[in-house]
Amino acid sequence: MTAVTVRAPATTANLGPGFDCAGAAFDLWNELEVRPAEPGEPLVELSGEGTDEIPAGPEHLALRAFALVAPIDGWAFRFVNRIPLERGLGSSAATVAAGLVAASIVSGRNLDSDQLLALGLPLEGHADNLAAALLGGACLIWQEDGAPRARRISTSLPFDPVVIVPTSRVNTEASRGRLPQTLPYADAVAAAARAALLGAGIAAGDGALLERAFNDVLHEPYRMADAPVLADLRANPVPGSAGATLSGSGPTVVCWAWPGQAEAVAAELERRAPGARVLPLRIATNGTEAV
Repeated sequence: MTAVTVRAPATTANLGPGFDCAGAAFDLWNELEVRPAEPGEPLVELSGEGTDEIPAGPEHLALRAFALVAPIDGWAFRFVNRIPLERGLGSSAATVAAGLVAASIVSGRNLDSDQLLALGLPLEGHADNLAAALLGGACLIWQEDGAPRARRISTSLPFDPVVIVPTSRVNTEASRGRLPQTLPYADAVAAAARAALLGAGIAAGDGALLERAFNDVLHEPYRMADAPVLADLRANPVPGSAGATLSGSGPTVVCWAWPGQAEAVAAELERRAPGARVLPLRIATNGTEAV
């Protein structure tokens, strides 16, 4: 048996109007080392974010994902977590992706991204996060013949993401409970138009189209109570930015800076949200991979 180390990126889902069907990967990585276990060695070692909250046994999410592809017996698992937990940055998707890819490598099964997505989705629940974690770049996700499908449509975006991570957390189920069951026809048309702009802007690398896409009407207006930072950025846009989007269900918000403006945008966000972490990031070109 041979040791392997994989890394999996943070992700942001929805990208505004791409509710449950668009996601992007960020250059912020969790790492998982899987190596042959020595006698008496612990099954799981943890460091970094959430070490006091994450189980250190077979119930660990990455081990459950690993076990879908290969047995965990005979292996030891070491994690370095850098993605904040339960903040809308896809920490669970990165965990599942890391377990799946590591198991695929050590077992020699060479599963493709759609197979890994289908395997991991019952554990993760959010295909947009998991697809972006597996593939990197900016992805679109859909259902076809009852199975999830995903494709990376760009390895970059025409903006630099600056992420604002509040200290609070948001329960995804509770956040989804705030969404209406139906929408007025005019709002549905507007949502479809914004989603079309989003896909076209990503594929073309057209910042002007994306800037117009970022004003979502489908889910973000109903989640503002959980994301006061987003409400502030909508009312008072940061100079040098093209817009802001809720990351998943939040509370993290992504402020999209025009090229060359990320440093100034980050400084202004630090001034406005002194208790939050402000992280200037980049789009991750690759998804979960061996290092």
